[in-house]
Amino acid sequence: MPDRITLYQETICQVCSTEAEVVAQVRKTVIHEVAHHFGISDPRLKELGWV
Repeated sequence: MPDRITLYQETICQVCSTEAEVVAQVRKTVIHEVAHHFGISDPRLKELGWV
């Protein structure tokens, strides 16, 4: 099975007020998770502004 990222629509929509916020949150989440796949740590992601 290939690696996969699961996004939880209900959770994301609960913390976002607009469609633009949802789009931004999904983008940030996917980038964050792909970065982890390539071995980038949370502290480094924080330095880069992705946490």
